Amino acid sequence: MNTTALAKIRHHLRAANLAGYVAATPSNVFYVTGFRSYFLSEWWRMHGTVFAVIPADDAAPVTLVLSDFERNAAAAAAPEVEMSPYRLWVDLHTEAQLTVADEAGPPRPAQFDPKELDAALGSALQQSRMTSGAVGTDLPFLTVDTYQRLCRVAPDVTWTDLSEQVYGVRLIKEPWEVERLALGVELSEAGMLHAAKQLSAGLSAADVRLLFQTGVVEAAAADTRFAGYTDNWVLPSVGGRTSASYGDRGSGLQPGDLVKFDCGTTVDGYRCDGGRTFSFQRIDPVADRLYGVLAEAQQIAREMIRPGTVIGDIYRAAMAHVHANGYPGYNRGHIGHSVGIDTFHEEPPYITPDCATVLEPGMVFAVELPTYTPDVGAIMIEDMLVVTDDGARQLHSLTHDLVVV
Repeated sequence: MNTTALAKIRHHLRAANLAGYVAATPSNVFYVTGFRSYFLSEWWRMHGTVFAVIPADDAAPVTLVLSDFERNAAAAAAPEVEMSPYRLWVDLHTEAQLTVADEAGPPRPAQFDPKELDAALGSALQQSRMTSGAVGTDLPFLTVDTYQRLCRVAPDVTWTDLSEQVYGVRLIKEPWEVERLALGVELSEAGMLHAAKQLSAGLSAADVRLLFQTGVVEAAAADTRFAGYTDNWVLPSVGGRTSASYGDRGSGLQPGDLVKFDCGTTVDGYRCDGGRTFSFQRIDPVADRLYGVLAEAQQIAREMIRPGTVIGDIYRAAMAHVHANGYPGYNRGHIGHSVGIDTFHEEPPYITPDCATVLEPGMVFAVELPTYTPDVGAIMIEDMLVVTDDGARQLHSLTHDLVVV
């Protein structure tokens, strides 16, 4: 269990006079308890079936509401947390119990029984003394069904949003969190390098995606440091087919085409983000000029990642460089973001012109100034940096040059 995070969240609860907090998103359940629910993280239709119930009282236990199928895994990951389980469709009897008809019990549901889930959640709230007053939750991210469930099992509670405060706590990373992200970066760079070395004429973006994934998996399997690796993601593009996709299967790679990687991996629940661009066999002069200006602007942004910098100033400085060097039409909503444990790797705050957040040690940001120009090809130069006491530590190590492969 993340005791540091738990203490900070409880501080927010008491300051706002809230009885407690019900974490409902995959990220926040994991962040508080240390248990990463497979069902909650991977199956969108299971959202609202796992909760972490956190009383404001420091002495009160945290309770996980979850299925009996995940109970043992949760107990191993979060031994300090209490459990309030309900049944899924999966039979969990021992072989000996299967031979006895009386052991069968009532029929299991096809998925889960909403009434059993209501009872498990209601019991956890009752035991945590969170059935009246104001209680925080991840309000903007709840489904209608989940919100109705909360109101049904605790009709005397006023549900209020705590997601912004929890994101604020998550923004400052502990050293062990940074190292998980760093391991993910190392794997993603292994995937990019593996794919770049295998490029050949005619390959599609879908082929590039498979090459990246192969490189990641081979690197993870070869080194026990990556034992916590679980998955990867990549948005590749080849040539002028720059639309976001799993990997376009259109026209194949030709000399002068840009090959863009926007990618990351997950290690022990922490999901990194970064990217590089390669040019196949030769560099087109127009692409070279655009790439150079964007690389300079991204360097300006990276060099401003240090304690005391206002995030909005980073955006304005980098964008001003692009606009002043031949590309006044460049229009990008953000040029970076925090990272951590969301299944969609971008987390707030974003590097935007109106962001007043001041950088502090422990914050981790991905910095990027990409383009998706269909005539030139997509360009991605993205690095993750952690703010230190006197500057920043860059987690990515690949060159920022446009490399010919």
